[in-house]
Amino acid sequence: MAVQGFGNVGSWTARLIGELGCKVVAVSDVKGGIYRSGGLDVQAVYDHVQETQSVIDATGMESITNADLLELDVDVLIPAALDRVTAENADRVAARVVVEAANHPVSPAGDAILQDKGVVAIPDILANAGGVTVSYFEWVQNIQQFRWDEEQVNAELKKTMSRAWKNVHARSTVDAIPLRLAAFAIAVEKVDRAARMRGYV
Repeated sequence: MAVQGFGNVGSWTARLIGELGCKVVAVSDVKGGIYRSGGLDVQAVYDHVQETQSVIDATGMESITNADLLELDVDVLIPAALDRVTAENADRVAARVVVEAANHPVSPAGDAILQDKGVVAIPDILANAGGVTVSYFEWVQNIQQFRWDEEQVNAELKKTMSRAWKNVHARSTVDAIPLRLAAFAIAVEKVDRAARMRGYV
């Protein structure tokens, strides 16, 4: 896996997927990136960033550009930094799966190219919705004047995100449409249903 962006989202993504046993071979930030074919010691990279404010010049790593990272021959590419980063180089993306951890990192034109290549794009509306979901949990708790501990928050988050993934994936499979379109279709239907139930329509 390769992760573009090593801020709050990217660094946590890299650390968590590493704990799952996935091999992170490259990460980057605004100054550039680092690569190691055998896999990075993500925690060591994180510690390096705490000292130097960048991933570059981490010990024993090959320097690469952000453009290089996007085109690495990896199974999974995770753009977790900027929007619309895969517009011009989408045809050179070698990953089989792109997980949008940033907001709108794949442009519409790039998205079409990835679809034509058979790349599975897990859209930002699904992939990076965890933070907003937890914010909603906090809002609900504040209104009702109660508090969940971290374990309960994580359990509820996993339940919510797993259900969302299953629904989007099922819609994508049944209708033979990309995951992004399936997610949008489900979202629009929910808004439509709520508007009708409340008498707005």
